Amino acid sequence: MTTTLIIAQAASDTVGIVGGTGARALIVGLLTGIVFGAILQRVGASSFEMIVNMLQLKDLTVMKFFFLAVAIGSLGIYTLDSVGTAHIGIAPLYLLGITVGGLIFGVGWAVSGYCPGTSLVAMGEGKIDAAITVFGGLVGALVLALTWDWIKPLLVDPLNFNANLPDVLGVKPLLVAVVLTTAIVAFVMYLDRFDAGRKPAARGSTGETPGPATRS
Repeated sequence: MTTTLIIAQAASDTVGIVGGTGARALIVGLLTGIVFGAILQRVGASSFEMIVNMLQLKDLTVMKFFFLAVAIGSLGIYTLDSVGTAHIGIAPLYLLGITVGGLIFGVGWAVSGYCPGTSLVAMGEGKIDAAITVFGGLVGALVLALTWDWIKPLLVDPLNFNANLPDVLGVKPLLVAVVLTTAIVAFVMYLDRFDAGRKPAARGSTGETPGPATRS
């Protein structure tokens, strides 16, 4: 147990994750996770049908939630960073690895209908397909750990950059967060109008709206 906590602390220090492995940090993380999971469940992000409809651009509810979560989270954490309450480390931007990993992640999301967070929430609801997705994610993590020494020279070391947007632009990180948050909120408002405007057109001749995709 002690070795695991040491490894976790070292990993968090490396990428600059706010928190730690103390009892207080673990409790705060647990409570935050419960709240986040409850919100995911409330907006329907744990529903396979909602995720599939989002990926098919039929229902953008979950997509809008994800965008707003990024906007609010970014603004909040950079505000804390600006007053010295939090410390944000920048993980390396290794383009090849991120590209390959993003493709694997996207295909897995489309096939399973869940991402890592939503699969845990759905598994908590008792959904077997979500539990299988979680198991697959753990297997994937194990495979990555066992093959890391082989993958690192191919996908991580080349095209590896440590610069971040505020440093490149020469501005304060909070300013970048404010601008990006404003842009994301404006985009979500556009998506909301777009999604609302096309729903009447989706009705059939009987006036009934087609139901969401079902899982066999």
